Amino acid sequence: MRKLLGLFSVCALVAVATGVNSAGAFPTGQSEITEYGRAQQIAAGKVVASSGHDVQSTTYTLAPGADTGWRNGPGSTALAVTKGALKIEQADACASKDLAAGSALVLGPGKFRLQNAGQAPVELMANFTDLPSGGESPLDGAAQPAPACAGFAGAAVTATGLSTTKSFRGDPSAYYRQAHAGHGGGDGYGNTASSELPVEAGKDAVMMTFTLHPGFTTGWFTHTPHVAILTKGTWAFYEARDGKCQKVEEYHPGDAWIHPVHRHLGAVVGDETVEITVFGFNMNHGEPKPVLGSAPDHLDFFQAPPSECPTQLR
Repeated sequence: MRKLLGLFSVCALVAVATGVNSAGAFPTGQSEITEYGRAQQIAAGKVVASSGHDVQSTTYTLAPGADTGWRNGPGSTALAVTKGALKIEQADACASKDLAAGSALVLGPGKFRLQNAGQAPVELMANFTDLPSGGESPLDGAAQPAPACAGFAGAAVTATGLSTTKSFRGDPSAYYRQAHAGHGGGDGYGNTASSELPVEAGKDAVMMTFTLHPGFTTGWFTHTPHVAILTKGTWAFYEARDGKCQKVEEYHPGDAWIHPVHRHLGAVVGDETVEITVFGFNMNHGEPKPVLGSAPDHLDFFQAPPSECPTQLR
């Protein structure tokens, strides 16, 4: 895990140095980013999240010999290993696989079990969707009975050796109430709305927390698909809609959103610092960019503003 200071100010300087049109309104204000890790997606998949259910992004350490026991993933379970090797067993097709350091995989709904059979600790980033609202963390509590799979232990396994380092949880219902039809939401969708983010094999997943101070704005930008959770402050997005610039989404602590790739502008609302944790997908695989780290590969600030909107909103 590492912290990058003043990322957005550096982005603006890079843009000026490379001759990019300043009408793009690059980020302004003070910010920091804490990166938890990055790993390559070894298979295609999808992340599905529904209104009325929680999402959670967590970093874990599994000691040698650690075992989660059998767990039920009601929605998508995205796993990204940054150290060690993780053994995954799934009730679906009675499958078993090893996930090496630097690898990521999205599991569909169903029972799974995670183990560290090695001699070194495993460090893991995980994102869970469609969790019961206000319920316990998906890897906490009593383990479930084992599935009837040949080669898997038939008895229930007691969880051991798992510790949580950072955890963030939110409810995307506010997103679906505000999101326009292009995002799969809006008032007409009620509690039935859901989003599906495609996950591409060979690209990278990342988890990071943005700390954005009062007065901060992003400028117009796009990003790769992500699940975001707000834990502090008030945050708003602006877009061009119906021929003018409008505030289309506003979030408060405990809210989450499921964003596909699209262009918008974000801003801190009020005098409180904002903290947003993002689990992002589909970044180009490769070494992080010098100085700026991994994050700029997830965020593209080289965007001109829509014709209906000013370059800056404040």
